Amino acid sequence: SSERAAGCASQPAVVIVCACVSVVCGVIMYRYACVAVVLILGCGIPLFQTTDVSILDKDNKTCMYNNMMVNFTVLYNVNGTNSTANFVLPETVNTTGSKCGEKSSVMILHFGNGHSWSIHFIRNNDTYKSDNITFTYNLNDPKIFPNATETGYRTVENEYKMKGIPINHYYKCMSNDKLVKDGVTQTFWNVTSQAFIKNGELSQNVTVCDADIPSTTVPPTTNGTTPGTNATTAAPTTTPPPLPNPETHTYNVSNANNSVCLMATMGMRVSYNYHGKEFQINIEPNRTTAGGKCAESNVSSLTLNDSNGVVINFTFIKSDSKNFFLQEVSVQIKVDVSETFKQTNNTLRYWEASLGSSYMCNKMQAYPITANLSLTALDLRVQPFNLENDKYATAQECSLDDTSILIPIIVGAALAGLILIVVIAYVIGRRKTHVGYHTL
Repeated sequence: SSERAAGCASQPAVVIVCACVSVVCGVIMYRYACVAVVLILGCGIPLFQTTDVSILDKDNKTCMYNNMMVNFTVLYNVNGTNSTANFVLPETVNTTGSKCGEKSSVMILHFGNGHSWSIHFIRNNDTYKSDNITFTYNLNDPKIFPNATETGYRTVENEYKMKGIPINHYYKCMSNDKLVKDGVTQTFWNVTSQAFIKNGELSQNVTVCDADIPSTTVPPTTNGTTPGTNATTAAPTTTPPPLPNPETHTYNVSNANNSVCLMATMGMRVSYNYHGKEFQINIEPNRTTAGGKCAESNVSSLTLNDSNGVVINFTFIKSDSKNFFLQEVSVQIKVDVSETFKQTNNTLRYWEASLGSSYMCNKMQAYPITANLSLTALDLRVQPFNLENDKYATAQECSLDDTSILIPIIVGAALAGLILIVVIAYVIGRRKTHVGYHTL
């Protein structure tokens, strides 16, 4: 067998699926003799990772698909005290043992030092569902379980009664879901799933989980089929857990002479509203490639392509006043198999500085792009024009970084306070001098 990987690392979410789990992140492909797997992993944020897996049958056709974000929290013993391990379903997995059947299918993902996660699907006439999830972890892994007192493997099997999904439908659930058992919490979200796929083609028909349906809307029935036993799911969550600060990286664009002509350093976070729910993604440098073009006239552009399905394009222009600024931002996010979130604004005026200099803003700052999209930048420095010797020119700082303005403010405030004290002291002194004296 052969493997080809490209992905990232990130944080959690919960929702279990029926054979397909989807989110906004990287792409990994695995091919095996009888079973091929396409794996998309994503979101390079600690504790956020998208895993996208396609299992192929003996005819080399997709028979099962999962795209999801999974985070694990495990309590373990260190010299008599409880410690907590937090980790994700990672970029590199092995699908040995996965198989598709007529009535039963299983997807097994082996990862790290002896860990594995699997989901089992069963078919009942015209519907299918997931009935259990099994997670095995290895306490002998020193990276995840440092100083663990106990050793060996532990297996946690969770019964998961997903509602019946019609055959030739995929299951979608953006909301969080959790499985908690024996000191292990598995968290899932942004799930897209399909099992028992016909003719190797993913369906365009969707069945949405109850948690994603607004409370004022009655969940629809599909094609007159009777849903199976309803799964117990967590209450809908519109705001994901807070993310750590995005990782800073320098991205370059080179010209035909292989000289760097655009340079941008930043930690970047994308925040967006999709179907009334708020989502955040940190751009992970180790899974992101930079492209673009340098000024042939008055325009330069930078494109960041995150391998898990996020593409951001920045367009810079020269103004008549011999300045440059960021005029346009467009963002595309692969939400699931059939949907892409797209937003563009070409009337911006951010990151402005004089030509021949760079723009810098070290403090974290959010930049609204549209009503449903904003970018948050940290340790930002950018120069899209007049770059020399592959180095930034002198920086013009943003107002948040510029502490020089604080000096006159502090001095002025101190003087005002001093004057106020003098005036109060004078008034009190005048009053005392009149005590005991009366006008004749």
